[in-house]
Amino acid sequence: MRIPAPHWPSVVGRARADAGPLLLAAVVVAVVTLLAGAMPPTLSATADAAVRDAVRRTGGDLQVHARMEGDDGPDGSRLRHPRLAEDVDDFRARATDELGPSLRAALHPPVATVTSPTLKITDGSVLRTFQLAYVARDGGPDVTWIAGGPPQPTASATASVPYGAPPWPVQVGLSEADAAALQFRPGARIPLADDQGNVKKVQVSGIFRPRDSADPAWRLLPSLLSPVAGVDGTGSTRFAGLLSRDSLPDARLSFGQDELRRTVWFTPDPIRLTWDAVPSVAAKVVALKAASGSSGARDGSLKWETRLDGVLRHVSSQVDAAFAQASILLITLLAVAVLVLLLAADLLVHRRAPALAAARQRGMSLPVIGGELLLESAVMALLAAAAGLGLARAVAPGVSWEWVAPVVVTAVAAGPAFGTLTAARATRDRRVPANRSARRWVRNTVRLRRAALETGVLVAASGAVVALYQRGIGGGVLPASTPALCSLAGALILARALPLGMRFVLKRLLRSSRPLAVFGAARAAATSARVLPLLVLVTSVALASYALTLGAAVGHGTADGPLASGLLRLAWVSAVTLPVLGLLGLALGTAAGAPERWQTLTRLRTLGLRPREARWVAAGELLPPVVVAAVGGPLLGVLLARLTFGSLALRLLTGADPALALPWWGLGLVAVVFLAAVAVVVPVESALRRRRRLGEVLRAGDS
Repeated sequence: MRIPAPHWPSVVGRARADAGPLLLAAVVVAVVTLLAGAMPPTLSATADAAVRDAVRRTGGDLQVHARMEGDDGPDGSRLRHPRLAEDVDDFRARATDELGPSLRAALHPPVATVTSPTLKITDGSVLRTFQLAYVARDGGPDVTWIAGGPPQPTASATASVPYGAPPWPVQVGLSEADAAALQFRPGARIPLADDQGNVKKVQVSGIFRPRDSADPAWRLLPSLLSPVAGVDGTGSTRFAGLLSRDSLPDARLSFGQDELRRTVWFTPDPIRLTWDAVPSVAAKVVALKAASGSSGARDGSLKWETRLDGVLRHVSSQVDAAFAQASILLITLLAVAVLVLLLAADLLVHRRAPALAAARQRGMSLPVIGGELLLESAVMALLAAAAGLGLARAVAPGVSWEWVAPVVVTAVAAGPAFGTLTAARATRDRRVPANRSARRWVRNTVRLRRAALETGVLVAASGAVVALYQRGIGGGVLPASTPALCSLAGALILARALPLGMRFVLKRLLRSSRPLAVFGAARAAATSARVLPLLVLVTSVALASYALTLGAAVGHGTADGPLASGLLRLAWVSAVTLPVLGLLGLALGTAAGAPERWQTLTRLRTLGLRPREARWVAAGELLPPVVVAAVGGPLLGVLLARLTFGSLALRLLTGADPALALPWWGLGLVAVVFLAAVAVVVPVESALRRRRRLGEVLRAGDS
C-alpha cells in the first residue's frame, strides 16, 4: 500500500496565508516551554541551596562516642597505655567505616577529640574554668610552638599507678591568647581542681600558634585557641590546654577511667549535600541512630548522636511543600496555555473551513488532509518548543521535559484534529431529518454531550478539592490541579449564564429607543454561545488573581529564604504571564468572529450606520464576555484562594500561617487591562476593515 504524499504547494501556501495565527501559537508554545522547562530545574537548584543553608545554619554534626577500654592492672593499679592515641585513630577509622559510601561522601573528613571534665582554676581570681583536650585528624591540625615545646610524657611508657595515688602529672600546651590571659609561661603549673576538690597536676609545656586558625578541627573546641565566655555559666570564662599524642596517656591516668570523653565528629559538607542526596543520607543517619548503643552500655559499642536527620527532615518538608506549591502555578500556566492553543486551532480551522471543504470535495482523503495539517503543526510546535528549551537552558541550570509535554502535544494535535473533523463534516451525507422529534433528538444529543463534558469537569474539580483537603498539597497532581480545575468549572458556569443574561438584556433593549445598544446586544447574544473564548478569558483572569493573592501572602509572610523567594518569583511571573495569555486569547477570539461581525456592520452602514457608530456596536459585542471575565475572574480567584490556602502548607516556608492579604490594586489592574484591551481591539479592527469596499462585503458568501 502506497503512503499518500502531501501536496507541498498546499502545505506551504496554507501556512503562508495563516502565518499570523501560527506565529501567535508558536509564541505561546515558546514562552510556556521556557517557563515550564526552566522552573523545575531552577527549583531544584533552589532546593540544593536550601539544604546547604539549613546545614550551615543549624549545624547537624554527627558525633559518635565509645567508652575507652579499661586500663586495670595487677594488684589494684592502673597501667599507662602508651598507644592510646593509636586507639583513638582506630576508633575514628571504625566510625568512618560504619557511615557507608553515600553518607561518607556528604561529610568532611572526621575529627577525633578526647576531652576531660571541666575543671576549676583555683587561683582565687574571677570564675574561670579549664579543660584538657586532644584533637586529631588526618594530617593535623598543625601548630607552631613559639615558646617551649609540645607536651611530653611525664613517666615511662609502661608506668603503673596504684588506686588512690597522688595526682598524676600531665603536660599541656597553651595558645597565645590563653597564655596571655592566664599569664602563664612554659614550665608553669596551672592550679586546677575538679568539682569534688580533687587537685590536678597540670603543667604548661609550651605556647603554640595555629598554622591555620580556620581549620575545621578548631571549631569543635574554640577554647583551645582563645578564652570563651559564658560556656560554663554567666560570667564564666573557659580556657583549654592542648594534649599531644605523647601526653594523652598521662591525661588518662590523671582522671578516672570513664571521665575522659572520646568522640569522633563528622561535619556535613554543604557543597556535597544536595537535594538528590538527602533521602539516602537521612536514611543512613536514622539507621545509625537506631543501631546505636545505649548511653549506659559499658562496652565499646558506638553511640551516635546528631540532629542532622531532623534538619534534613525539616528542610525536606519545606522543599516538598515548595515543589507542590510551584506545581500549582505551573499547572495554571499549562491550563491557560492549552486553552489558548485550542482557541488558536479553532481560529485556524474557522479560516480554513472553505479551503478544507473544497479539498475534500475534490477527492482529497482525510488521512492526507490530516497528515498535511499534522506536518504543519508539528514543524511549528517543535521549532517553538526547541526555541523555548534553548532559552530555558540559557537562563536555568537545566531543562525539564515533563511539564513541556502537554503544551507541545496540544500544539501538534489540536489543529489537525479540528481540521480533519471540519473536512469530514463538509462532505458527510447525513441529512437534516424532516421529522421534528428527530431534529429535537439531534439537538438534545448535542446538549447531552456538552452537559456530560461539563459534568466531568465539575466532578474532577470536586475530586481535586476533596483530595486537597484529605491529602494536602503534597498528595499528587490532582490536589495541585485544584485551582486550575475549579477556575475552569467556574468559567463553564459563567459560560452557561452569559447567553441567558444576554437574551434577557436583549429583550429589555428591544423596548428601548437606542438602536446602537440593540445592535450590540443582538451581536453579543448571537456570539455568546461560543464557549472557548470565554473559558480563556475567565480562567486566565481567575488564575492570575490567584497567583497575585498567593504572591502577596508569601511576600507578607516572609522576607527572605531561598525557597520562599523562589516561590514568590514564580508567583509574580505567573501573575504577569497569565493575563498576557488571556489577552492573546481575547485577540484570537476577536479575530475568529471578526469577518462575520464586520460583514454585519458593513451592511448596516448601507442603511445609514456611521463608522463611529459601527465601532460602538462592535464594542457592545465584545464587551460582555470581557466584563464577565473582568468582574467574575478576580472574584473567582479570591474564592479559590480562600478555599485552598489552608491546605497549601505555606507555614513551612513562612514560619507561620500567613494571613490572606488580597492585593486589590493588582486585581483591579488585571480587570482594567482587559477592559482597556477592548478599546484597543475595536479601533484596530475598524482600521483594518476600512480598506474593504462595500461591494466586496455585500457579495453573497463573501466575508
